[in-house]
Amino acid sequence: MDRERGVRATNLMRHRGPDDEGYLFSSLALGTAALAAGDETKSGHLPHWRDERVVPGADVMLGFRRLAIHDLSAAGHQPMGTPDSRVWIVFNGEVYNFPELRQELEAEGVSFCSRTDTEIILHAYVRWGADCLRRFNGMWGLAILDLRRADAPLLFLARDRCGVKPLYYSLEPGGGIAFASEQKAVLPTRDGRWSLAEKAVTSYLATGRFPGALAGDTFLTDVRMLPPGCCAEWAGGRLEVRRWWELGSDGDGTQCGEEEALGKLRGLFEDAVALRLRADVPVGSCLSGGLDSSSIVAMVSRLLQAGKGPTHTGAVQHTFSSVYRTDGPYNEKRFVDRMLQGQPTAGHFAWPEKEGLAEAFERMVWHQDEPFIGTTVFAQWCVMQAARENGVTVLLDGQAADELFGGYRPYRCWFREMMRGGRIAGAVREARAVVRETGYSPWRHLLRGTIMAALPNALVQAMTRRSERRKLRSAAGVVRADRIGQVSEALNDECSPLSKPWRHICDSLDRHLRREVLDASLPRLLQYEDRNSMAFSIEARVPFTDYRLVEFAFSPAIRDLKLRGGWAKWCLRKALSGLAPDDIVWRRDKMGFGTPEAAMVRHLIASRGERDLEASPVSDYLLADGVRRDFQEAASNAPARDSVTRAFRCMAFGSWAAQFPLR
Repeated sequence: MDRERGVRATNLMRHRGPDDEGYLFSSLALGTAALAAGDETKSGHLPHWRDERVVPGADVMLGFRRLAIHDLSAAGHQPMGTPDSRVWIVFNGEVYNFPELRQELEAEGVSFCSRTDTEIILHAYVRWGADCLRRFNGMWGLAILDLRRADAPLLFLARDRCGVKPLYYSLEPGGGIAFASEQKAVLPTRDGRWSLAEKAVTSYLATGRFPGALAGDTFLTDVRMLPPGCCAEWAGGRLEVRRWWELGSDGDGTQCGEEEALGKLRGLFEDAVALRLRADVPVGSCLSGGLDSSSIVAMVSRLLQAGKGPTHTGAVQHTFSSVYRTDGPYNEKRFVDRMLQGQPTAGHFAWPEKEGLAEAFERMVWHQDEPFIGTTVFAQWCVMQAARENGVTVLLDGQAADELFGGYRPYRCWFREMMRGGRIAGAVREARAVVRETGYSPWRHLLRGTIMAALPNALVQAMTRRSERRKLRSAAGVVRADRIGQVSEALNDECSPLSKPWRHICDSLDRHLRREVLDASLPRLLQYEDRNSMAFSIEARVPFTDYRLVEFAFSPAIRDLKLRGGWAKWCLRKALSGLAPDDIVWRRDKMGFGTPEAAMVRHLIASRGERDLEASPVSDYLLADGVRRDFQEAASNAPARDSVTRAFRCMAFGSWAAQFPLR
């Protein structure tokens, strides 16, 4: 174990915890452990980590950077241990129901030295073991060093149900393990360069697809991600990963009438927001002007006025929105302004400019840890920056509502499900309602769903593979042909993660949304949010990932209320009506979190040129002449969307490869 490397790895994540620094050294053979200080440690008179007298011959090191949210005193210092120094924890995230858990543990005779959720988690593990995870409502990536068994000291790793907080690990030669909240912090623990996962990189460059969250894949062969809802035990040089939480086939199993279901949905939402207001630091909210964030803002205002929010926030809620100086469907300032009318709210605006993207691009890529696919990440970056500049440490955001309740117009799967069930008239009636209520035409989805409903799954799988191969071939001339061929072949490999989406056909709305929540859209959005917020030392909290809401969203009570009468997310709109203004709740023209991407990418190309695109490993995947053609097309006045998105991916990959020691 190299202490220098461990400290360097820890401080690569200083942005995640600027308030304190701490280390633990332990000898597994002796079962001993002791704390040490870093240059920014705030707690007590600990020996410095350079002092070799701190556990001589230590073979375990835990490092931590703290962002103080609860109990801002030195009592919240991590790593944190039990009074007998036999169990130790490092913990990133929040367990919102920790006051209730504290009462339960105190009733069993446990005493506490701080007002932190970290200490609650530590004693919950001591009391209930790995089953303590089922009692937690929150977000976390945690590691617990358990020295109570001299014959088999244990390292326990765990991640929250939806994967709001990250946890990466790398198995070392000789049986060791390194882990961290970000991949970059694992890098210093090993010698040499990191090997790229070739097929994953090619798939990203050609089609914009990312490694699978459920499989724990990353863009590196040497680094794995602990999947959401999983825990792992490392002992004796072996790691065993297992799933501790499953989203059951019937969610939480609730069966009830429509009115009762809508009432329960609203109640769960209110409690999820209220729990996420718990903090000893200022709390604010993101506001985009759509249903999800507006409902959170309205609920927070209502709770504050009722005296149910944090007293340090006062009666005024601070909101943060991304808006633009140009008109377009991406500029939602008029809806943000509408939402702020009559609310006891102070609205703050971030103005993402193309010049700002060019200036922040390298830093964004470094913080994201991986290449990403578009400029919406920059818009969110600007929101987080504005929150930090206004002294806010915690932000609530509306991620996950679209994935849970069908907000991305998943009509194809919906119509296929209805056609297979013989509900032909109902499908046509709903298609007409979509046109009437929203102005969006779903007829091609209806036609495609009808055709797919008549075909066996094996044929649909084959058609989907062919469609994916067409997408791959569209990148020919930009991505090397041999790389595309490798990915194309992998689609037929039953063991390849790349073939997984095509083996499991989403022939119902429920299956489609489960995939969006667990393995597709939501994991990527949560990663963007975590990296962008932590880049500015802000904790982002996501009420819609409250596990009770997630499980209820897939229960029989709510399953058939998601798309109705022409409206996506009908049950959520209905349940939250009267909370935000009706013209926000029932907006016809809501789009995703957008940006003027073509103009932004055009300026990025002009400012960066072909930087980072010719050196290895970029040249091992991309053809310089093809990239130049994409750049020329993307820089034109009326560029093809494929050229714009592919050009951005090439620049993001080039910047990432230049900043990290890749091969």
